[in-house]
Amino acid sequence: MKEQLESNVITKYAAGLMENDERTQLEMWLQENPQFSTTVAIIQQQVQAMSLDVLPANALK
Repeated sequence: MKEQLESNVITKYAAGLMENDERTQLEMWLQENPQFSTTVAIIQQQVQAMSLDVLPANALK
């Protein structure tokens, strides 16, 4: 359960849905735990890919 909650927080961060104080806390946590930077980068890529999937077809023209 803890891993799922952490993943949700990282997904919220990757999607840009955090308040400033939340984002600051997560960024501080990442500085203290750099081993998770790759995980965050992968989730950010997945969120960006999902964002592209929901664009209307005419948005890319």
